[in-house]
Amino acid sequence: MDEHIDYENIFTPQGMLGHVSKHPNLDFLMNIFNIPRVYSVSGFGTWNVGQHTMAVAFLSLYWSAFNSYPQEKRDRLVTLALVHDAHEAVIGDILPFFKTAAVKEAIETIQNDIQSAFGIEEDQTLRDELKLLDMTGFLYEISQSSPRGIDPAKRKLIKQMYARQEEEILAYAEKVGIGQARASEFLKHMKL
Repeated sequence: MDEHIDYENIFTPQGMLGHVSKHPNLDFLMNIFNIPRVYSVSGFGTWNVGQHTMAVAFLSLYWSAFNSYPQEKRDRLVTLALVHDAHEAVIGDILPFFKTAAVKEAIETIQNDIQSAFGIEEDQTLRDELKLLDMTGFLYEISQSSPRGIDPAKRKLIKQMYARQEEEILAYAEKVGIGQARASEFLKHMKL
């Protein structure tokens, strides 16, 4: 059997994945609030994919105001943020390291199916900014973490993760032409 067909035949509470990804109902999409973030699964924080998605959507509003974007560009960015992890409603949150070529292809197909159902096209001009905001959403998530227990090493580890994520954001901003200074200014604006 074709691998592409295999994952389409996975049962979900809303029906077969191949059908529901092309015709996502509200139950399917709202399932993102039941999917724990990998960061939470690994023992840090308690966030789910829905909380992360909303944080990225709100950050898109802040970023748009910060950059004085026109309403149309702002709305486009927020829409992309709201659906950026919609595929995780069924596949869960997977660490990038474990996303093989076949898994990436399946994820992309499911994500494209969901976006197509709503007539949402990928916007290459906003892709880099959305990724920056996605990374910033994770930085916020880390900032909201509380170490369990009284072991001070856990607090130190959270601070190290925060610092590394901030460095990755600034490096990414520089790499894609947004600029470290602009990204740093936004993080300060957001008190991150």
